[in-house]
Amino acid sequence: MNGQILDARYQILKVLNVEEVVQTYLVEDAILPGKQLVVKQLHPGSDTFQELALVRDLFAEEAKKLKQLGESHDQIQNLVNYFEDNEEFYLVQEYIIGSNLTAEIFLETPIKEKQVIKVLSEVLEILVFVHSRGMIHQDIKPANIIRRDSDQKLVLVDFGAVQEVVTTIVGNLEYVPVEQLRGDPQYNSDIYALGIVAIAALIGLPANEISRLQNQKSVLTGEIIWRTKNVKVSPELARIIDKMVRFDHRKRYQSVTEVLNDIQQLKTHKYTQQKQHQQQVWLILAGITGFLGLVTATWFFQSTQPVVTEVNFEQLYEEGLRKYHTGDYQAAVEDFTQAIALDSQNALAYNKRGNAFYQLGDYEQAKADTSKAIELNPQNANAYYDRGFSLYELGKYKEAIADYTKAIELNPGNAYAYYGRGLALVKMQENKEANEDFSTAIRLRPDYIEAYLERGILRRRLRIHKTAIEDFDAIIKINPDDARPYYQKGLIHSSNNQKYAAIGAYTQAINRNPNYTVAYLRRGDIQSELGYKLEATEDYNTVIKLNPQWGAGYNHRGIHRFSFGDYKGAIEDHTKAIELNSQDAAAFNNRGNANSQIWYLQAANEDYSKAIEINPKYGLAYYNRGVNRAKQENIQAAIADFRQAIRLFRESGERNSLQDAQRELNLLLNR
Repeated sequence: MNGQILDARYQILKVLNVEEVVQTYLVEDAILPGKQLVVKQLHPGSDTFQELALVRDLFAEEAKKLKQLGESHDQIQNLVNYFEDNEEFYLVQEYIIGSNLTAEIFLETPIKEKQVIKVLSEVLEILVFVHSRGMIHQDIKPANIIRRDSDQKLVLVDFGAVQEVVTTIVGNLEYVPVEQLRGDPQYNSDIYALGIVAIAALIGLPANEISRLQNQKSVLTGEIIWRTKNVKVSPELARIIDKMVRFDHRKRYQSVTEVLNDIQQLKTHKYTQQKQHQQQVWLILAGITGFLGLVTATWFFQSTQPVVTEVNFEQLYEEGLRKYHTGDYQAAVEDFTQAIALDSQNALAYNKRGNAFYQLGDYEQAKADTSKAIELNPQNANAYYDRGFSLYELGKYKEAIADYTKAIELNPGNAYAYYGRGLALVKMQENKEANEDFSTAIRLRPDYIEAYLERGILRRRLRIHKTAIEDFDAIIKINPDDARPYYQKGLIHSSNNQKYAAIGAYTQAINRNPNYTVAYLRRGDIQSELGYKLEATEDYNTVIKLNPQWGAGYNHRGIHRFSFGDYKGAIEDHTKAIELNSQDAAAFNNRGNANSQIWYLQAANEDYSKAIEINPKYGLAYYNRGVNRAKQENIQAAIADFRQAIRLFRESGERNSLQDAQRELNLLLNR
């Protein structure tokens, strides 16, 4: 094996490890002589053509994510390259000079608590970044945590997700929680594995006896029994570790940040005093910023008053401003129009009338007025800023960006212009630049709630959850009564499968805004997923009561009714959603599901076909129609539907749905 060349580039120096489906080699890069790397050769768990094609796609997808992850963090092993050769899959990884934690932990003598806390803290900090990028390590164990010789920092290596899609092998069983064994890894599956590492270190287990922990479980609860009189550990750390390794992932810590917070409390012993002090400071800040917000609102759209000689013009202009600030925008338009009739060269009057048209939703007229204001006074930064917002609402994002940029050029201290440009950049998917603009707006105006909100939403969508939550928490400090940051935190918890935390956040939002329709909808969805039938139904009923013309309330209640077998009730709800919006493809698809369940197969086919007619790229509708046609023994039509669903799922990156469709297709092809 030594001397063999892989991918015409990587010369094997020695075999580092051989397992059933994974071989690990130390190699030298022929293109960069002297550069040593680690190559992992993965043997696929299937050899059928269809399954290999799926594995190939998933391998490339996961490897690309891992490569980006390693390039973005110094304590994550860098994935240098990946390739396939002769239906074998290879990962080319950074060679880290150092020793893994096996050498530190498995010494057959207990490790001191202080050292264990240090290891936990450092690995958890790395996992904060990993999880914020939407990745789960899936194979946390001492052998995959290396202490780098150059700086003594810990480095995470050998992420399990890439290996699993090829080999179907799920981590080391000693460190793997039950939900991961079932094929449903959670973010807190990594927390569980790290907790097992901590227990092994505190007990002083030798490496070959780590499996003992899995045999030391309560028959009643499934929890690991590890605390004995011989284990020297403080009650505080023991409680943290117990929560890390709870059998039911719903009862574990729901995020790495939560564990870090508890460890920090343990290390400082000053948490209570700090929290009380912070609350006092936040109350003071809330009062100050609330006052500043009132002051800001009064001058937001004001500028230096023009010097005019016509008394009547001045009276009309001032009256227009007064009506504008009291929200009577139509009357303000009329006053500004009369003022313009008296002085058609007054740029400010056009600008203010444009603002009033904007508030009325007449964006074309608002754009025309602000354009006239710019023509009359090309140095008016506010006019560029205001026209930018009209262009934004009209969907002309490039033109809006140009106007915001001109406004910034004329007035570099205008936080609102940076904010507006940030909004337009988000629409153009220029996310890095948008984040920078929102940050500049916040720097110029530290109490700018809307800038915090939009930056937080952007970061949430990019799955940079830690800093997104920091933005939402900043809003809460400024205005504790604002419901929106709690709703956004609920979305983050929900995307991380932290269902109970999500319910708590949505409830906080609803407490602050009892008419927050979408918060009820999202909370209802989580309640439904958890099997809380009555609670979910109540939330959906509230959505419909608050907004009976919103089809989503009926659609989601219909899905909920379907989940507990009320198929006729589901059909009624989806039919109502269709009445409200005849182009609601999801409602047709969902009604089709309910019809199929009660064997109204022709009606189901018609619903799925209508959903596809409305949205030809609706992969799920093709999949469901395929299932329905298979029930009708229309096998060739079902096969065609599954093939189309597979193509669409692959294009959209819907991995689980892709696997389901592939499985159904194989069943039909092998009949």
